[in-house]
Amino acid sequence: MEKPWLNRLAKLWRQLPWDGQGLLAPSDVELAGLRRRAAARFWRRVPGWSRPLLSPAARLLWGAAAALRTGRFARAHRLEPGEALRLLVDSLGSGADPVDAWVWHHLFPDCPRHPLPGRAAALLLSALGEPAQHRLLVDKQATAARLAEAGLAVPRLLAEIGSGTPFEPLAPPWSEPRRLFVKPRHGAAGRGCAAIDVFAPGVYRIGAGVPVGPDALRAWLEAGAARDTLLVQERLAPHPDLADLAGSGGPPVLRLTIARRPGEPPFLHSALVSVAVPGALPHDFLRGHVYSPLDPAGGAMAWGVRFRAPGERFERLPWNDAPLTGRVPPGFDRATAMALKAMSLFPDLALVNWDIIPTPDGPVILEGNTNGNWTLTRLGATAGLETEPLVPLLGTWAERSPQRHFARSDREHPKGG
Repeated sequence: MEKPWLNRLAKLWRQLPWDGQGLLAPSDVELAGLRRRAAARFWRRVPGWSRPLLSPAARLLWGAAAALRTGRFARAHRLEPGEALRLLVDSLGSGADPVDAWVWHHLFPDCPRHPLPGRAAALLLSALGEPAQHRLLVDKQATAARLAEAGLAVPRLLAEIGSGTPFEPLAPPWSEPRRLFVKPRHGAAGRGCAAIDVFAPGVYRIGAGVPVGPDALRAWLEAGAARDTLLVQERLAPHPDLADLAGSGGPPVLRLTIARRPGEPPFLHSALVSVAVPGALPHDFLRGHVYSPLDPAGGAMAWGVRFRAPGERFERLPWNDAPLTGRVPPGFDRATAMALKAMSLFPDLALVNWDIIPTPDGPVILEGNTNGNWTLTRLGATAGLETEPLVPLLGTWAERSPQRHFARSDREHPKGG
């Protein structure tokens, strides 16, 4: 029997460090200040009487969590003792999960401590701009409806499955052979998503598994719907020119980072292509994808990198020799125009990563994320393919954010312990 209190404790453990702060200041001085302000905002939402206890407890628990996570990572990847110790120091100091700290260190050796790891990025970026627009983007179906109203292409929704929704294997969309994609309405990072093939009524395949019957599919859907409403969509096919980048891992995805200064039009800051690795789990940050930064000026791909070996660069995919370097995804200009139009529907947000799939009928917007992974957002910088530095832009938004959303001065509030 499920125990809700255990789930809450597990969530609190996963969210460490709660205020996003590590034990050392980030290498980037400006980001260090922004992170302190975001941490202060976090602690202001905690009852004042509990802060003297929770603030030091957060530091102690983060030390324990970083040590345990680093130990697991070091054993799994057979790190030498010296490298494992350096990773522990990086993780403790930056507040980054060891996976993120390890990848960042190899991608940005001149900035060894991760300046904005996952928890810190979520706290900081969610404080910039209008909260209601952040909340709207978290709701994938509400966002899709707004985009569709503006004439932008989004995946076709076939069904919604909530907790208690009956599964009828002979009813649409399960009643005829088709390719589906199922995702949580409020999910992120590929968690809870799966491609589902309907071979015939009562015969299905979830992901890359073996064919299963209706009982197995019903159990999978019920487990997912118990956590969040599931959206059942048509699975998008890749553009024919990108078929060699699709394989069995799903179509390649364009990630366009659109930014704006307060009160100004949005612009394309950076871009990349994400290529799914056949047979790998899509939410596996190290093994799930090959990433290729694009030149924002014309869309040409620079090289590929897989984060399990972040120091290596390759011009062709290692499993089928498909070319990467110099390649321009079809419809790049149109996809950019769509992302800019989508951003115009959220005029009070600083930064959104828009995920777009080039299909035979043109680009289709999957979703937008304001709390995206900072390593992916900055990947273009490793190839000199950013249009301008992001941190000063974020600082400008922080200065104009209402005080109820973001402290105007580090001196007004404690630094989060």
